[in-house]
Amino acid sequence: MLTKTVKIVLILAGVVIVVIIVVVPLAIHLMRRKKVDSSKASFYSEYVYSNAFCQIGCSIDPFEADPYPLIVLANTNTFLYPNPGEKILRFKVNQRVDFICPGGGVNVGSLETDNGVLTGTCKKGTSFKIKRKTLDSSEIRCRTPILRDIRATGNRCSWFDRGQELEVGFIVEDGRFLRTLSICFNQAKQLSEFTYIEQTPSINQQILGTPRPPWLQGSGIYNIKGTISNLYLKKNQRTTINRLLGLPDKSTKYIKNTGDYFLARGHLTARSDFFYAAQQNATFYMQNIAPQWQTFNSRNWNQIEADVRNYAAASGVNLHVWTGVHGITTLPHEKTGLPTQLYLFVNETSKLIPVPEIFWKAVYNPKTERGVCLIGVNNPYQETFSPICPDISKDIDWLHCDRTSQKRGFCYACNLTAIRFAMPILPRITDRGLLL
Repeated sequence: MLTKTVKIVLILAGVVIVVIIVVVPLAIHLMRRKKVDSSKASFYSEYVYSNAFCQIGCSIDPFEADPYPLIVLANTNTFLYPNPGEKILRFKVNQRVDFICPGGGVNVGSLETDNGVLTGTCKKGTSFKIKRKTLDSSEIRCRTPILRDIRATGNRCSWFDRGQELEVGFIVEDGRFLRTLSICFNQAKQLSEFTYIEQTPSINQQILGTPRPPWLQGSGIYNIKGTISNLYLKKNQRTTINRLLGLPDKSTKYIKNTGDYFLARGHLTARSDFFYAAQQNATFYMQNIAPQWQTFNSRNWNQIEADVRNYAAASGVNLHVWTGVHGITTLPHEKTGLPTQLYLFVNETSKLIPVPEIFWKAVYNPKTERGVCLIGVNNPYQETFSPICPDISKDIDWLHCDRTSQKRGFCYACNLTAIRFAMPILPRITDRGLLL
């Protein structure tokens, strides 16, 4: 018979063992999860954390092959991203993953397939079971470059539903569409009002230095005949702008032969706002640009874009970001001196593709419901400007654009409630204060 003292010792020993085996690993697991904002669980791999017993799973380096398949959890359409500070995707044992090559087949080892989608099951390390074979993730790649697509969703957008919603992304052979960004396109102007993306906090681990793809414009979206990109050619924009301003066709007063005084194809959602090369390439649609003076494009606007990415990375927050244009830039007519609106397409009956007066970027944290709108003036010849809403840029210490530079593009910031009075096209979202 065990003595009472021995029984107590055994009970206490059992409690200690339970604490060590169950409670401590669970507490560590919960602490690790706490570091991950629940609002971004779908957008980078929160699912990678192993269970409380530290089960070893799988990892994939999505940059080790070119072109590497798009990777999503099986039967989903949401892109996966590494945890901030990492460049690999992590999965649990037996987790099922889709390897997707839009427009071509998925190659596995030396085997070329016609399958645009193959599903693999995580085994361990970098090994996945695909079609009854266990393969290393480095053996999986796309046979051909990944094809991008743009299409109308059938939905309306913008103020009074005056815009046509488009989506850019990748068509999967099983009917799924992997969206990278959405666009609100104004048919009357033949110019987009704004774009929308969700900015991953993993963005600064993105792939860099990939070749720039050709510009595409889709089909059935523009009413203007011909190639929209040609309107941006320096000789063509010079002729169009000069005729509007009463100048000789070849005058270089505003569109210079050298330097950066010309109208660039200004991305709304930037190439650098995306993590994977295929996503970056998908930004090269004409519906994702607006005429932007290169002096502004390469300086203050580029800085604003970088500031938003850096904020997302530093704060670990999956941001909601709308980027758009407003108003029409003017220059004085050569004979009358009157302010004259600028367009890239002009004929006997229409003036289309206006040169925007400002570019704006509304940045929003969906968890705290705080945001800010960053604004830049798109006119290097404009010596002064009047903000369209009260300027609160001095309160945004993570904004580093040169606020007073005419050439770089005057820049400022407004709270979301104030900017909505000036620009009703901004989507209605709860505003609980500034994104500081």
